[in-house]
Amino acid sequence: YRNVPYHNFFHAVDACQTIRTFIFDGKLQDFLTELECFVLLITALVHDLDHMGLNNSFHLKTDSPLGILSSASGNNSVLEVHHCNLAIEILEDPKSNVFIGLDAGNAKLAYRGLIDCVLATDMARHNELLEDFTKATPTLSKDNAEHRTFAMKMVMKAADISNVTKPFAVSKKWAMAVTEEFYQQGDKEKASGVDVLPMFDRSANNELAKGQIGFINFICIKYFTAIATAFDGLQWTIENVQSNLERWKSEVAH
Repeated sequence: YRNVPYHNFFHAVDACQTIRTFIFDGKLQDFLTELECFVLLITALVHDLDHMGLNNSFHLKTDSPLGILSSASGNNSVLEVHHCNLAIEILEDPKSNVFIGLDAGNAKLAYRGLIDCVLATDMARHNELLEDFTKATPTLSKDNAEHRTFAMKMVMKAADISNVTKPFAVSKKWAMAVTEEFYQQGDKEKASGVDVLPMFDRSANNELAKGQIGFINFICIKYFTAIATAFDGLQWTIENVQSNLERWKSEVAH
């Protein structure tokens, strides 16, 4: 992990700790297999490996080497594929291969689960993932391998954007960190002569609270409602999201 404002090792550890909370306190261990729970914990640690603090759009529109590679290969999940490649490289080293004790069948399942979950963190796949999971929710069964895969992807994505579910003081610190990372990307985009979206433009003087309100309303409410509907043990996530939304609204009001 690099020393960037948001997508650093602290984010990886935070996502891992959140996954742990989902599994044990949120009772996901009752739905997923022991191997799937283990894979989720490892996935959380590797899901943003070597993140440069620059999103997929930056790499594609500035024609960075990773962006050129992705365009040439026809896969726009620039960073997620990069994270997967590095994770596989690390796991292939016997000294760091935490899957080494698994038999061939389970090792294949572990790698498949890790790769599926990392790729699912691409925000471009957000609506597709949510739609698939919502359709499956009425008949969700732990005996259905495809349903468990949906759940793993949803949970990994939930941990990735879980800042909005944390106590407000903690949530606000993460919001400030990700905003600074966005601004640093915007600075680089201006230097490269490409268009800068308003939320990445430091000179636009965007209000932190308004940005968080928009993110919660457009992404998080529907997402965590879907998770809380499927898993009773995660009801607290949507309750905290709604509580934080009210706190951000009060900051705008004042």
